[in-house]
Amino acid sequence: MSRAQPGDDRPTPWALRKGVSTAVTLGALVAAAAVVLAVWLTRGGEPAPDYPSGLQAVTPVPGAQVPHQSPIGARLEPGWRLTLVINGTTIPAAQLDAGTIQLGEHFFSPGDGKIIEKLRTGRSCARLVATPTIDVEAADFTYEWCFTTF
Repeated sequence: MSRAQPGDDRPTPWALRKGVSTAVTLGALVAAAAVVLAVWLTRGGEPAPDYPSGLQAVTPVPGAQVPHQSPIGARLEPGWRLTLVINGTTIPAAQLDAGTIQLGEHFFSPGDGKIIEKLRTGRSCARLVATPTIDVEAADFTYEWCFTTF
């Protein structure tokens, strides 16, 4: 849109006369800057827990909120055997069926016919004991964590 020239009878648009366009543009820039600042301040979230040597990750992560049928377990480096205890119940090795054990993935999924059919609502805790199967000079280790189920 062109501005009015001398001798031109067209009126200047109201938005340009009152500075509305400039205010809207500046408002959008301030809002965008606020979003960028908020993302920058909150990035990273919780730091990763310190796991013992041989343990790569646990599921669910410590402090998580998960459904009562969620898998529980760990990913270990190859060469470790896992014993998993959930809320005081030792899970039989034959029921560690979710994951690829040859790749170090040891997970238990509650369900019908299993030692735990569903996790109780509220705080649940798991403990794993890892025993080396390859490097017999490595020491066993234990790791415990808790999470909330709903």
